Parts: sequence; structure tokens; C-alpha cells
Amino acid sequence: MRRNRDENSNPWMAYTDLGVALVSLFILAFVAMATLKEQKAEDLTRTEEEVLSCQEQMRKIAAERNALLSKSLQTSIEAGLIALEDGKIQIQASFLFPINGANLTKEGEGVIRGISKGLLEALDSTDVIMVSGFTDDIPFSGSTSYTNWNLSTERAVNVVKMLVKMGFPPDRLFAAGFGEHRPKYPNDSEEHRRLNRRVEIGVTPLQSNKTAEVTP
Repeated sequence: MRRNRDENSNPWMAYTDLGVALVSLFILAFVAMATLKEQKAEDLTRTEEEVLSCQEQMRKIAAERNALLSKSLQTSIEAGLIALEDGKIQIQASFLFPINGANLTKEGEGVIRGISKGLLEALDSTDVIMVSGFTDDIPFSGSTSYTNWNLSTERAVNVVKMLVKMGFPPDRLFAAGFGEHRPKYPNDSEEHRRLNRRVEIGVTPLQSNKTAEVTP
């Protein structure tokens, strides 16, 4: 004779308990995801605010440096030897080098010597100096392997060497050559080509560890 099922045993009750457990688990997961999403949004907002604050501080430092440069280099600016544009010192290549040459002339050394004191005064302990060389679009004559890129790079390197002689820290100087690929003006006239043959000296703050941490 079969035994009767326990009257207290109800399969529907088991299914109900399982459903409640699943719903509870879903609610907990949803709350956890929402909390995590909110925390990430707060972290992102805080990071963006820190980046904006850092950028604003760098803009303020750049403005102060530009004002100091303008004052320190006033003599060279008034003499027409250099120009200061967007915080960068602009020097025409004809003031520094012979035609198609990369070695500084005596006059060119004098120009660099004349601006070095003012540049040193504006240099902060966290700044580096980038010297960039540029040419016009006329191919370099006399060699098929030596290009405007070579010429612009050698000119920038020789200016860097001169700055080292004037007391600039070598580990805070670097050179770059752009050849004819970054013209200020269209190479459509001799005057524009003359203006495109230039050297630029820019002062840039080193990126601090704090800045690197908050940069996305």
C-alpha cells in the first residue's frame, strides 16, 4: 500500500521561494550596477574637473611666461632680429645661417647669444626648450640624398648646441626638423619663401606625474 504524500509538502511553494530568490538576486544586482555606474560617473566628473583645472593652470603659466619673454627679449624684438608669436621665438634663417648652410654664422651666434639671457630668465625648473627648423619648398641643390629635412634638422641641432654653450641644461633641450612641411605662408613668392625659412624656439612645461595620472 502506497504512502500518502505529506500534507505539508507543496511543490508550488518551492517554485514560489525560488522565484522570490531570483527576483531578490536580480534587484541586488541591479542596485549594485546602478551604484557602480554612479560611482564611475562621479570619478569621471572629478577627473574631468582635475584635467580642466590643470589645463587652466598651464594656460596661466604660459601667459605669464610669454609676458616675461616679451620683456626679457625686448631689445632683440625691437632690433627686428626676432619676433614673438604665441609664446614662440621666431628667427629668420637668413639671420643665422648662410644660404643652404647649417652652421651658424658669427652674426647668427650673436643673435642666439643675445636672446639666451632673456630665455634663461624665463625658463622655469619644469620647462623644456624645443628648437624647430623649417625651410621653403625649393629642393636642396647639390645632392640627391641631402634634403630640406636634413637641412632643417641640422640647423635646429646647431642652435641647440649653441644654447648649451650659453648655459642651458642639455637634458631640457631638443631639436626637430620639419623641412618644407610646416610653412607659415604659401610658397608662392620669394617673400613668403623667405619667411618660411626660419627657426622657432618654444618653451614647454614638462608634464608632471600628477598631470599624467589625471589625463584620460
